[in-house]
Amino acid sequence: MSKIVIVGGGVVGLFTAFYLRKKGAEVTVIDRDDLTDGCSYGNAGLIVPSHVIPLASPGMLHKGMKNMFRTSSPVAARMSPDADLILWYLRFTGAATDKHVQESIPVLKELSLLSKSLYGTIKETGELDFPLWHKGLLMLYQSQKTGDELREEAEIARHAGLMVSELSASDIQKLEPDALPTVSGGVHYHSDDHLNPSALMKSLIAKLEQSGVTLVRNCAVEKIKTSGSKAITLETEKGPFGFDHLVITAGMWSSKILKQLQTRIAVQPGKGYSFKVKTSSTIHYPALLSDANVAVTPLGNGITQFGGGMELGYGDLKIREQRVQNIAKAVGEFYPLEKGMQIEPGQIWQGHRPCSFDGLPFIGQIQAFPNVFVGTGHSMMGVTLAPATGLLLTELISGEKTSLNLNPFRLDR
Repeated sequence: MSKIVIVGGGVVGLFTAFYLRKKGAEVTVIDRDDLTDGCSYGNAGLIVPSHVIPLASPGMLHKGMKNMFRTSSPVAARMSPDADLILWYLRFTGAATDKHVQESIPVLKELSLLSKSLYGTIKETGELDFPLWHKGLLMLYQSQKTGDELREEAEIARHAGLMVSELSASDIQKLEPDALPTVSGGVHYHSDDHLNPSALMKSLIAKLEQSGVTLVRNCAVEKIKTSGSKAITLETEKGPFGFDHLVITAGMWSSKILKQLQTRIAVQPGKGYSFKVKTSSTIHYPALLSDANVAVTPLGNGITQFGGGMELGYGDLKIREQRVQNIAKAVGEFYPLEKGMQIEPGQIWQGHRPCSFDGLPFIGQIQAFPNVFVGTGHSMMGVTLAPATGLLLTELISGEKTSLNLNPFRLDR
């Protein structure tokens, strides 16, 4: 039986453990935290094949350059002489081309649809217990400019074979009767689903422990020992761990760990915020409030999660309350929530999305150390792409033909 150590217990690492254990591997997952509050918990819980346009695109580059110094903007970028950050910005700028977007659309679509299919199989078999809703995703807008942009993106998605409907203001009122009349219209992506991220993570952890996977919490990695072209031991603050194969799924910390193996990947943290509120008005559909880039996720029982923000290069734990209040303000412009809704610091979740320079994840094998594998850089698509990433890494480690071509995700691109 193959002995495998996974560094990183977020949703990508846990799904990798899930599929490896099904293959009979002896799996240990090591995480620097306690597996209760990482990026995978407070994300929007959206499964979005509709998101076929990568983060590195001309539109995002323009928005970022225009708005990153405004405190009211959902996008911020840290200015620093840090060499890795400067390299990321340079590579992001180089990747943000129409050509890259066109090449990435089918790649992201296939990866997302594979994940969606895997989620469906997991629910059908009852292997994991978490709510999964099939309502699609509403992209709502107020300004005409945002509406024009959404219609352009909808046409791209439609051309890629996804089911899309354009919605008028009256259409929105039929779907969301409590939405404010200031909502001008939207786009409905019927292929998208949503789930409760906390419930998913708790179910995954319980399933893994029940199946014999070892979860090592609050354990920082110190060093990877190698012998020739093979990694052999992981040294941690809780002692050494030996393995046949090592998998790095440590989110924004992956790039630092991989430097020990002379491997550099361009990944930077993109910090976001979220909070949950029990609302008096009813929100039926998950949505993106596109004018402000705010995600809305109804979780049942009157609880709705709101999230947003993209603070590139910020790996700190500081909560910038102005950005949180910006999210609350944007929500109040679309839904009749309590005026002046105040979010207490204890209610606010923050997480660091691992953003690759070109908007595609890194999924692959280190050529210099063939027994080391990597899955990171999923940006805001971690929950969407986690099952597919876990399956692809499992196939790669097992020497099987992978379900998708991994060349677009290679580490040395």
